[in-house]
Amino acid sequence: MKRTAFLSSLSPLGKLVLLLLIVIVFAITTALAGLVAGMFIFNVQIADLSSFISNPNSTESIWFLKFYQAINQLGTFILPALFFAYLVSDSSYKYLSINKTPRLLSILIGGLVIYTILPTNNYLDELNRNMSLPDFLSGMEGWMKEKENQARHLTELILKTNSTTGLLINIIIVALIPAIGEELIFRGLLINLFKSITKNIHIAVILSAIIFSAIHLQFYGFLPRLVLGMLLGYLFVITGNLWVPIFVHFLNNASSAIIYYLHDNGYIKTSMEDFGASSNIIYIIGSFLITLWLLTIIYQKEGTDRAISNTE
Repeated sequence: MKRTAFLSSLSPLGKLVLLLLIVIVFAITTALAGLVAGMFIFNVQIADLSSFISNPNSTESIWFLKFYQAINQLGTFILPALFFAYLVSDSSYKYLSINKTPRLLSILIGGLVIYTILPTNNYLDELNRNMSLPDFLSGMEGWMKEKENQARHLTELILKTNSTTGLLINIIIVALIPAIGEELIFRGLLINLFKSITKNIHIAVILSAIIFSAIHLQFYGFLPRLVLGMLLGYLFVITGNLWVPIFVHFLNNASSAIIYYLHDNGYIKTSMEDFGASSNIIYIIGSFLITLWLLTIIYQKEGTDRAISNTE
């Protein structure tokens, strides 16, 4: 007997509001739970944990940051997505598009796309970082730069390690957990909800990508993250399988963690920020065109396979 989804009859807008409420409740609850757990795990008082977050200058505080980052990702993205799907669908895995094994070709080409887009995205990153607001918005610009510096400093603290064990832990924290959680919310849920509301899949992909980029609060990396969000969105739309963008998202973040580790420990000269960067306009345009061509291959292959399965 099928399970009853009590809120399946909600309108798309109602489901969007419900999702927002669930995310807020779960994020607050798990944030508090993470602090309580941190007190016992690290054997410190709550005041010490506050200083760990605001001024992480010890090994213990950095380990707490990693732990707290994982807890927040779990509570803000993974648990809310699963709970929401449980409430609105009698087949949660199917609703989230994680019920089928992805095609190997889509996985392989999707993984390749994350590297072919690098020159284009690094060029957009440079444009974004050189952005300057009008004088009357100087206060906002100062706040944006402060947030950007804080995010960059926090990322470096989390990624810095000189052991392969530390690298593997970093990959889990900054690549595996965020890839699953963020794709569940931004692609698995938001794209379908926005599509139902706007009746336009392209608007749905763009809106989900805008929110995906904005929620990171790294304004001087907004454009490249927006492009990444759109790329992941179209991979989801083309394949109809969330595991493809999850893998590509994981590969993107894991590559950054690995490049940072190799550069920081002197194995390579190229930094994480410069990896794949080029000032050659031919490479930049070619990067974009090759990426489109690879997406077209996935689109054609997925379409052919669906046509064959429909005739069987």
